Amino acid sequence: MTSVSELNKRKVQLFVEAVWNQGRLELIDELVAADYLGHVSFLHAAVVGPEGVRRLVSSRRHAYPDLHIKLEEQLAEDDLVATRWRATASTPETRAATRCLRCWPGISVIRLLAGKQVDTYTAVARSAPEDVA
Repeated sequence: MTSVSELNKRKVQLFVEAVWNQGRLELIDELVAADYLGHVSFLHAAVVGPEGVRRLVSSRRHAYPDLHIKLEEQLAEDDLVATRWRATASTPETRAATRCLRCWPGISVIRLLAGKQVDTYTAVARSAPEDVA
């Protein structure tokens, strides 16, 4: 029997792979609760509901078309999943000149109920992104 913690980790993995990495925005309604509230360190306002998540993902994927998020570690207990991740993408400056990728490490703590994300706290490194070969 699979535990709730393991099922929730899989839901977060699906969200990152399908929504963030593949751009499958149609899955957001299935994976994000109607009353979702997301707090992201680089945003001034909270991300509200599935539509707010859709706008955030769309804007990041538009700004960084080759964006890829790799899950590095996950810890889960019941309805909470902590995920350490690393995003890579070429920036407009590096895309034309060097084709070098940039890297932003981050961590998200996500609470899920009935398999849907209800709130998230995400911190992205504030230091300049590092070059990745």
